[in-house]
Amino acid sequence: MGLTSRMALRNLSRNRRRTLLTAMIISLSLTALMFTDALIQGMTDTMVRSATRLYSGDAQIHHREFLARQDESRVIDDPETVLNQLAREPEVDGYAPRTLAFGMVSSAANNRAVQVVGVDPDAEAGVSKIADAIIAGDYLSDDGPVTQLLIGDRLAQLLEADIGDRIVVSVNNQITESAEQQLFRVSGIFHLNARAMDENLAFIRLPEAQSMMGVGDAVHEIAFNLTTASLATNTDLGLWQRLSNERWVAQGWTELMPQLATMLQLTNSSTVIAGVVLFFLAGLGVINGLFMSIYERTYEFGVLLAIGTRRRQLFRLIMTEGLILALGAILIGLVLGVLLITWSASVGIDYGSMEVSGVALAEIIRPQHRFIQYSALPFWVLVMTLVACIYPAIHAARIVPAKALHKSL
Repeated sequence: MGLTSRMALRNLSRNRRRTLLTAMIISLSLTALMFTDALIQGMTDTMVRSATRLYSGDAQIHHREFLARQDESRVIDDPETVLNQLAREPEVDGYAPRTLAFGMVSSAANNRAVQVVGVDPDAEAGVSKIADAIIAGDYLSDDGPVTQLLIGDRLAQLLEADIGDRIVVSVNNQITESAEQQLFRVSGIFHLNARAMDENLAFIRLPEAQSMMGVGDAVHEIAFNLTTASLATNTDLGLWQRLSNERWVAQGWTELMPQLATMLQLTNSSTVIAGVVLFFLAGLGVINGLFMSIYERTYEFGVLLAIGTRRRQLFRLIMTEGLILALGAILIGLVLGVLLITWSASVGIDYGSMEVSGVALAEIIRPQHRFIQYSALPFWVLVMTLVACIYPAIHAARIVPAKALHKSL
């Protein structure tokens, strides 16, 4: 260890309380940055899973005019071709055809407008969480009665319905262009922890839905999941072109839910904003601590300059003090950050049924470790500390020996 480093260590140990407080500012700033990044990453992943894996899927295929016009007559008239193509795609993990119609469900006590969804029970269980969300009764079954109906717990409360109760489902028939009604019995009640879904979705089997809607063997939507959820954000993936033609189009969730994608981009920017604020506050703390140290040692610096010490050596001394202080504080901050993120990830943060940009946080948020938290963030905290040390170091190097000695007499 060189002379400058030994002097820097000795100077930092003179006033241990001030050194400790300054180090705490730096270390807690790093810990806060690490936790903020981990929390935002965990929240982002939870929101994406809630928006996609809960029901809609990582991507969907529709008739090119279906989403823009919400026209139930715009269907995928050859779903078998699309399903066979999906089965050959290595990136596809599961897929499910659906029919969609705005309709009415009526019980003896009440009625409500909902979206009636016709699904293939086995295929749907591989894409959405409906089968896992059943809290009463049973999931749809291919070998069960044709009158099976799944509704959310909130919708069941509004209809004052329970398992086995009779519900009339009404949808528009595309052939007769009139309302088609059929009597169903509630076979299962689900809870997805998303208010909009638990209140406004009703599921029946695909053949009955196709018959009631008058679409034959056609479907309105084919939802599918990818082997890696992040693939849905890759617009250059060849999958999109292979699954699209002049009649239908395949789109990832970023295109299907542009508001959510934009909101997530803004959310990621919050780490930068938090970093700037914390850097500013920590920088002020470092500057204040060093200036107090320099003020107490003004006479010493005057003596050093008077006996021939060069100004750049004083500058180097103050910068070395800042470097040692930063390295020690960063080490403490890393330890605290790891402990805080690990503990919060194991416990989880429950936001209940809170909705962000129309997406319910249906799962407990678990902050996530990322490499950037242990590489880029400590590096920038070190740079911030050294930048904050420059002004006090320049001030110390420009001390006039005569004035410094005179003030101390």
